[in-house]
Amino acid sequence: MGMFRLSVLLTLASAALFGQSLGNGSLNGKYNARHLMLNVNAAGAITDARTFYGSLTFDGSGNFTYLGSQLVGAAAPLPLTGSGKYTVQATGYFSLTNFQRTDGAVIRCGLGPGALVGSTQETAGVYDFLIAVPAPTTGLGVQTSALIGTYFASTLEFPGGTAANVRSTSFPLKPNGTGSFGDVAVSGKAANLQDKVIAQTVAAASYALTADGSGTATFPLASTSSALSQLLSGSRQIYFSADTNFVIGGSNTAGGHDLFIATKAFSGTANAGSLRNLFFTAGMKMEPNRPGSYGGSANANGTGKLVSSRRVRQLEGVLDFTGGSNYAITADGSGSVETNRLALGTEGANYIVNGLSITDSNNYEIGFGIRATAASAAGTFYINPQGIVNAASFAPVGAPVSPGEFLSIFGAGFATATTIAAGAPFPATLGGVQVLVNNTPAPLYFVSAGQISCLVPFGVTGATASFVVTSGGKTSNAVELPLARTSPGIFTVPSAGTGPGAILKADYTLVSAANPAKRGDVVLVFLTGLGSVTPAVRDGALAPSNPLSLVPGTLAVYIGGKPAEILFQGMAPGLVGLYQLNLKVPGNGPTGNNVSFAIDSGDSFHDMVDIAVVP
Repeated sequence: MGMFRLSVLLTLASAALFGQSLGNGSLNGKYNARHLMLNVNAAGAITDARTFYGSLTFDGSGNFTYLGSQLVGAAAPLPLTGSGKYTVQATGYFSLTNFQRTDGAVIRCGLGPGALVGSTQETAGVYDFLIAVPAPTTGLGVQTSALIGTYFASTLEFPGGTAANVRSTSFPLKPNGTGSFGDVAVSGKAANLQDKVIAQTVAAASYALTADGSGTATFPLASTSSALSQLLSGSRQIYFSADTNFVIGGSNTAGGHDLFIATKAFSGTANAGSLRNLFFTAGMKMEPNRPGSYGGSANANGTGKLVSSRRVRQLEGVLDFTGGSNYAITADGSGSVETNRLALGTEGANYIVNGLSITDSNNYEIGFGIRATAASAAGTFYINPQGIVNAASFAPVGAPVSPGEFLSIFGAGFATATTIAAGAPFPATLGGVQVLVNNTPAPLYFVSAGQISCLVPFGVTGATASFVVTSGGKTSNAVELPLARTSPGIFTVPSAGTGPGAILKADYTLVSAANPAKRGDVVLVFLTGLGSVTPAVRDGALAPSNPLSLVPGTLAVYIGGKPAEILFQGMAPGLVGLYQLNLKVPGNGPTGNNVSFAIDSGDSFHDMVDIAVVP
């Protein structure tokens, strides 16, 4: 690999360590909620639509009650009450019983200080979106007048519980504190309106609120319109958060399966730098007979790139996705993320994504991100629960890990000195430090006071991986992450997770804008997270060259969206813990300095790096 020594590929950024220890006690009190759930058959058609609106009350000990109403299909609402269980992890993710099902399904959520969002990801045929906001605890005193200012709002609707007339809208709301929204300028599209983005004005919209956080928003139907020709009409049951930063809700009439989400607009002058930090996210979408929902996280550093880690439910099953998306934000907080619309909320603490796009007119989508509650453990020796990341991609918390993957673990008090492994095989103890993954010692490459670089042992199995660090007779907190067959991450130069991939030409020179690959060239790609290999390689040992250790199964690589021919997929011979792909740049693909480079391993999709290509 010439100058691309392993130590260069694993140069990692530091991470801020702050926050609190999270657990069931971190989720306590009453939340107002809306949960839209579609049950779909193998062909993608909706067979059953259900919507809950009401309250979720958490006791801080793993139990919750729900009290509200449920819409089923085209029927009028009926009461829905009961109880369930929830579990908050140290990462800020938590699971709770899917209270609209009876089969034990769970909703995987992320906990933010102002809202919680999630979706059901492990149950086939279920596509859903849950959003909840803290209810006022003592009332706001001045009810209707509490809602004032400018809000960005989005809706996603399935009238009658079918996709035949699916519709989505985006619009600013300007409540005046006396119950009026005024005339609302709506941008949106509907399947029965040719899937084209159009503009309409809803005259004399109004609202009324009560001190318990509930209320109504009314969008009058024009005398010249019908409920299907007007993009936004009728009454919405709404809930506002205790701080009035969010308004959520939807219809409470027969067949009114929809989501309404509004966030108070960014205060001050916004720009790309206004979107920063870690967010928990969820979303729901519908293309023609192609439903989808997801939950996960996203990380932004204020430079116009949003890096997402999502577990996506699609017709083919569950897919773990990591990707980088370009975003732009204008002075008022509105903007775009790739082809979708983006609205940034108060102080940049949340954002709404809407699928309205001229270039993707069949996509109906709504998404929400809430800044994650920061998490760490108490004391001076701990793993940051949000600080275990793929050493190549730095995919944000929630991304699964896989056997053989190179990881970086951030925390505090790990070691008294910085130590790097002297050679292969990597030791199970380095500088007096040991990492246990499901009680199996991990090979260690690098240890310091605040960071460890290690390999996930190949023999680790199960749905989750638990990480514990021991050092000097002390044992850290345990952090649990999803475990998957693969979790690809392509190394970059410089090491950042996004940007130019660590891709070499056949002469071992680095592909770059100054030294681009040509169409038809063979290139070498270095990555981690491709899982088990055949023949097996001992944990921490050099990969053999005879015989080569190969990654089984089918991989797919796309350069500029075009499939690339894979010539080799396996461990990089003579190196430790690195995978290598040799492939041919497509002869008919796009050219440029930043051509997208993606890998599909079947259960994971990674799309964060690029490559320079010339004709």
